[in-house]
Amino acid sequence: MSDIRDIPGIGEKTALRLAEHFKSQEAAMDAFMQHNVAAIAAVPGIGEKNAVALMQAFIFKDENISPDSFLKTPEAQRVYRHLLDIIKSYTSTKYARDKLNIYFPMPSSKKDKIASVMDDVAAACRMVDNIFATDTGFDQLKVELAGVKPVKTVSLRKVRDRVIVAARHEEYQQAQAKFGNAIDVLLAESPRELADAAAAYHHVTASMRLEGVDIPYDAEVDYADLPDLEMWQVVPETEIAFYSQNLKSITSAIQAYKLTENTGSHVFATIKPGYVTRLESALDVVGDNNDIRTGTDKEMDRIRSALDRLDDTIKTAENSADLQLREFLESSTVTLSGKDLMNAVSGDVKDLLDREISGRYTEIVKETVQVIIDALNLDQKESLLLDDLFSRDINTTIEADRDAVEKLRLMLRARLAKRRMDMLKEAARKLSDLKDTAQALVSGAMELDMWFAIGLFARERNLTTPELTDEPGIHIRAGTNLFLGGDIQPVDYALGEVSGSSAEEYTPERVAVLSGVNSGGKTTTLDMVAQVLILSHMGFPVPGEEVTVGPVDELYYFGKSRGTMDAGAFESTIREFSVVSGTGRMAVLVDELESITEPGASARIIGGILESLAENPHAVGIFVSHLAESIMEHTSAPVRVDGIEARGLDDDLNLIVDRNPRYNYAAKSTPELIVERLVRRADDEKKDFYQRLLDKFK
Repeated sequence: MSDIRDIPGIGEKTALRLAEHFKSQEAAMDAFMQHNVAAIAAVPGIGEKNAVALMQAFIFKDENISPDSFLKTPEAQRVYRHLLDIIKSYTSTKYARDKLNIYFPMPSSKKDKIASVMDDVAAACRMVDNIFATDTGFDQLKVELAGVKPVKTVSLRKVRDRVIVAARHEEYQQAQAKFGNAIDVLLAESPRELADAAAAYHHVTASMRLEGVDIPYDAEVDYADLPDLEMWQVVPETEIAFYSQNLKSITSAIQAYKLTENTGSHVFATIKPGYVTRLESALDVVGDNNDIRTGTDKEMDRIRSALDRLDDTIKTAENSADLQLREFLESSTVTLSGKDLMNAVSGDVKDLLDREISGRYTEIVKETVQVIIDALNLDQKESLLLDDLFSRDINTTIEADRDAVEKLRLMLRARLAKRRMDMLKEAARKLSDLKDTAQALVSGAMELDMWFAIGLFARERNLTTPELTDEPGIHIRAGTNLFLGGDIQPVDYALGEVSGSSAEEYTPERVAVLSGVNSGGKTTTLDMVAQVLILSHMGFPVPGEEVTVGPVDELYYFGKSRGTMDAGAFESTIREFSVVSGTGRMAVLVDELESITEPGASARIIGGILESLAENPHAVGIFVSHLAESIMEHTSAPVRVDGIEARGLDDDLNLIVDRNPRYNYAAKSTPELIVERLVRRADDEKKDFYQRLLDKFK
């Protein structure tokens, strides 16, 4: 494919989004070729789930295969889905769980692709081993990966408290085109218009051509060459917002990068360590609310705290001062001289009282102002605004002047805004060229999670990389069924010339009938073989200490049929088995086909199927059956009979079974052992009945 529109699911609109995001169609196609789901998911309007679906569609068409190409039956698909669910249980991100869906078993013709995945998985396993070599690396990495989410695109509302003022029409047009969506842009055709802007907006960035204009009050005006301005200089929030809204993901990705820096991980290979250090340092001041993080600047924190506590602090101090004055007045007595008495008689009482209480009043006011200054941690300039907080005229009630409070509030707000703007600008300047690094870190961390999960799956399940050979067959040493829990007995099993089996009775037939005891592990062994075939053809590690697989193109796994079939179902089943008459590379696994009809007919049908399968030199097959002897009577093909047999009952009346199939050995299903167990467990009333049945086996 040379055009992204050739990928199913990509129409004109999606193709345009991809081309715009990646700067060209060629770059977008390259992302698909590299299976870079994270990069495609970052395209606006696509998202994670759709990116995985598009990637699957690309792979299916580019490789001309799909999971159904290999997994030819519902039972084979069931095993594949179950395996994927197990691997997904080791992931921490939705991205990793979704992307695992692009991995599926591939036919022998894709042996190079399988080998490539094997190389990637081997690197992941080495990485996991290196992480476990550190004391806390695993636990820390799991925590950090859980914090990674796809980066969100951020769109800010227009900032209304700031303005750019141009001096000429051309300057205005350039600034409007560049900044108009984020901030107001005005044209000042006279000094008065700049002064009006300074009065209306909290912060003004004005053209250098306007420098020197008389601004009659303390306005916040920066002068700059407008064509040279960058967005972060006038609206740093536009830069900060991306990092703020994705702060947890980015910081978690940075820590994941650091934890795996020396572990052989390839997902961060294109990221420059120096950029990561710069990013981590710059993010130290960024909060998760598009602002400067509390605790990073003492001056901002001081002013913020003063503003937050201003009203409550003044109200508390005001009440305390008023109470002190009232208590003083209530406990005070006035001694009048003759002259004072004459003045009091003449009605001039106020001057008399002012003189008597002025000292204490002034003292209370002075102490109260100092309490407020200390409580709000005000500096000298801010403290001066409290000189007029309380009236100099003596009153019997002490009240704070609201105008003085508002002047202090406005000063604090202005100072906080300026300090915040300076901090935002500095942070935005440092972060302005690091967005690509941040996005690459997050994408890499999500990718890391998938490979970490695969490596962890291999480590915890004791999996091994299989050897691929051109010979048809399979050899498993110490294999286990991944669907089972608890204490599992490993088993050895092999078919064909690829075997490394040391068992004396082993012969290299490619097709076998597996017989034996009920609950002895025949189906479990069949499932294990299916798991090995599926995982090995995915390029993933397999359950066994040593495994060799001759790749096939198709896997047919037929589970147990449920009861005797009617004529229609029987015919349909026989049609399904007609595939064994082909000549291609295939693996056929069948679990107890005999129940499709009466035993005699079943043995004949199975015998015929085995003959057709054995005639194909590229096929391997295992048929689980209780009719081994009857089947062999009806086939002339080179088919081996293997068996899993119980040796008796232990002291707890459990079957003693060696789960390892014996080659060239027709094992009995040993129903007599089950009946014997019933005899030995039965009460007096039923024991005779069970004994009668047991005697029939003698």
